[in-house]
Amino acid sequence: METLKAIILGIVQGCTEFFPVSSSGHLVFIPFLFNWDYIPVYYSVTLHFATLLALLSVFYKEAWRIIRSFFTGIIKKTERKSNYFKLSIFIIIATIPAVLVGFFMSDYIESFFNKPLFVGIFLVFTALFLFGGELIGKKMERRYANSPGQKEKNNYPAKKINYLTSLVTGIGQAIAILPGISRSGTTISVARAFGIKREDCVKFSMLLSIPVIFGAFIYELTRSSEIIFTQDLSVTLNMILSFVFAFISGFLSIKVLLRIARRRNLNFFAIYCIVIAIIIFILTAVRKI
Repeated sequence: METLKAIILGIVQGCTEFFPVSSSGHLVFIPFLFNWDYIPVYYSVTLHFATLLALLSVFYKEAWRIIRSFFTGIIKKTERKSNYFKLSIFIIIATIPAVLVGFFMSDYIESFFNKPLFVGIFLVFTALFLFGGELIGKKMERRYANSPGQKEKNNYPAKKINYLTSLVTGIGQAIAILPGISRSGTTISVARAFGIKREDCVKFSMLLSIPVIFGAFIYELTRSSEIIFTQDLSVTLNMILSFVFAFISGFLSIKVLLRIARRRNLNFFAIYCIVIAIIIFILTAVRKI
């Protein structure tokens, strides 16, 4: 049974990390649904690290170019005009709010990881973000459709994201540390509300997740290293199994989401969040009777 739980949690993490439905919320919802024990935060962060590796396996070229351009730009002034250098600065700006919230409010945030009712409420907020971001984004796209430069081919959001949008998107990402508020859903919706193309919003959201997930993993590893490395062998093996399934399902989910973003809006993910929230509300009410 524990092995089955490990596989399910890994698949759930991989499928929900990049889909805008809150992976952390689902890691609370699934144990609540099946009456399992809630997983510790270090387990959740480890699964997030698996999906980070899946992300890097898809965007390793872009990630390397961004890192290289940033350090080159520190030395060479001409490099600072490149799109990759600009993108590196935007990612740094958007990461700062999440770092501050995660560092100063980690204990408060962790208290929500065993409160499914709040997860349901936060999932409703995620749905509202998705609906609102798409609605405003379409209006902004129409407004800027004929503006200068819009007809040029844009492959990366660095050509559209600016300091303001980076900061606001970063604030959205900081809010999404709460389980049930989707990090990808919030960042995509905020960027979308500025009129950025949906596909570019998705790419920026994914690239933006790299430093946040990596930082959270290192932070939790230092806090829980003694617990992690003194677990029973069976627990360690199940974590590894979860890790593998999270990586595989995460890799496939990235491919699927990028394809979806090119063809249609993400409103059906908002509907999904509402359905899951309703299930949580019903189960909470029934189990209290």
